[in-house]
Amino acid sequence: MLSIDKIFSLNIFISLLLLLTGCGGESPRVNAANQSLHQDKPAALRPLYQKLSRESKHNAVLNNNQIGVAALGMGELRLAAHAFDRSLMQIETVYANTESAAKARSLWFEEGAKDFKGEPYERVMAYYYRGLLYMMDGDYENARASFKGGILQDAFAEEKQNRCDFALMIFLEGWASQQLGDTELAKAAYIEVKKLRPDFATPALEDNILLISETGLSPRKVSDGVGHSELKFRRGKQFKEKRAAYRVKGKNLNAYPMEDIFWQATSRGGRPVDRILEGKVEFRNSTSGIGLTLSDTANEAMSKAAIFGSASGTVQVFSGGVAILGAVTTMAAIHSRPEADIRYWKNLPDGVHIFTMQGDPKNLRVQGLFKNKYGRVLPKLTLERNIHVADNSGIAWFRSQESIPSIKGHNVLK
Repeated sequence: MLSIDKIFSLNIFISLLLLLTGCGGESPRVNAANQSLHQDKPAALRPLYQKLSRESKHNAVLNNNQIGVAALGMGELRLAAHAFDRSLMQIETVYANTESAAKARSLWFEEGAKDFKGEPYERVMAYYYRGLLYMMDGDYENARASFKGGILQDAFAEEKQNRCDFALMIFLEGWASQQLGDTELAKAAYIEVKKLRPDFATPALEDNILLISETGLSPRKVSDGVGHSELKFRRGKQFKEKRAAYRVKGKNLNAYPMEDIFWQATSRGGRPVDRILEGKVEFRNSTSGIGLTLSDTANEAMSKAAIFGSASGTVQVFSGGVAILGAVTTMAAIHSRPEADIRYWKNLPDGVHIFTMQGDPKNLRVQGLFKNKYGRVLPKLTLERNIHVADNSGIAWFRSQESIPSIKGHNVLK
């Protein structure tokens, strides 16, 4: 019979063996099966699908969103639509405007926080792309419903309903209504857009072609503060294109800069966000705060506990010895606080630009031009597209940056 010490040692050995096996990644057999699973997908998309399989539900929304944009950029509209449908199904489980979703949110924030659902701007953009795909397929009714869904996501903020300031989504809802012949709904939407963009020129009722361009690179999420527990945003970098234009039948047409995605990442209902700490938004110029200059060590320990929290709740200081103990407890709490979730949707743009016009969308070729901040055309980024035609309406989508994201260095919560 094994002694208690030997059983204990054996258990430790088995645990370490399992740990090392798990850390070693997929076995060749599992990896081969994963690769063969997606042989029917375009070669450029297979690594993204394999990543989706490996990372399971924790990153399913993020990976499906990135697959959707990549597939759209390749013209694989069916795959793009399927990816966004799967993503939105999971988003709506938690963020729909229903009682059941509200209950799901209360459970998810405690038990499923590792599952990526994205910040509000990322959830909005999932609806944006699904709506574009509906329009490319000529389904303006579902496109409008998708844009409305995105507007609702922008209004969500920590269970409080704020006004939507995502002008792009409001415009697109109006445009879909216009193509459906619902002119009064279209006018109402455009009035809301002008409140947010006073220089916006309302489309003529006869306009039936939408040209839409995306510039730049996605907002980035970074961790900051003690223990890297604060989530902050930085604008995408290393891109020159700031403006968009089009060349149609020899004429150059300047696009209107409808949306700044970085601004949407760093604001809620028009209010600028300073940081997000443990899921709670803290706005800039906040009047609340805790003074950090206090008279003695005991009060300083209390201040730190109030700011950073502690595993046991309120720290009470009764003496110098207890004050030291409180400080130690506080430091332990700092180290136990989880790092901010900095997973982000890598192939989102920095800005979205639009232009509407009247014409015959059939057999029409459009050049998409991208310009730097000085208004100079960047020739290497010029693209040419056909119009996606439905009845007498059409849409063309342009993107300055590569649609397939890098999968190296991707953040995955364990």
